[in-house]
Amino acid sequence: MEKKRNLSKIITTIILCIILVTAMIASCHHSRAIEGTDNGDTVAASEFEPQTESGKPDISLQRITAVRFPKYKLSKATPFVPDSVSLAADEETVASGNYTAVLLLDTIPGKHFYEAVDLAAQQDTCWNIGRNSYTYERRDKTGGLYKVAFDRDARQIVVTHLNRELVRPDSPQKHKGRPEKHS
Repeated sequence: MEKKRNLSKIITTIILCIILVTAMIASCHHSRAIEGTDNGDTVAASEFEPQTESGKPDISLQRITAVRFPKYKLSKATPFVPDSVSLAADEETVASGNYTAVLLLDTIPGKHFYEAVDLAAQQDTCWNIGRNSYTYERRDKTGGLYKVAFDRDARQIVVTHLNRELVRPDSPQKHKGRPEKHS
């Protein structure tokens, strides 16, 4: 009889210990802030995503510059992470809107294309034309900054876009040569 009582006490003690450990684990789990809870100061990630197609930025040079470019394709797009950003480089993606993209023209443009760019530059101060280099910088409708750069008689065009948060106040202002289009 004594053995049964001791065995009963041991079993009861083990069951109480299990209940106690389970309660402690449950209370610790509930005391931590659960990731993704709404604290009133969060914004949906979709608010920060630019229009992309399968993770690639939708780059329309005609929408950006108002000049019709020969056919081109996206060769490479990489996230742009300035030194002043406190985000880790591996957390930044092209879809965030801060990127540098390399576009390749199907053919080297003819003289009519460069004449069209020269004509546009007479009306749009965002163009900066050097001896053989062309640069176009302007703000988009949300305050971000586009920069398009290419060389004469080359097939490569480099497009950089920075969101408003990364644009310095002394960066080029939105041009006044034409009404703003969706970019």
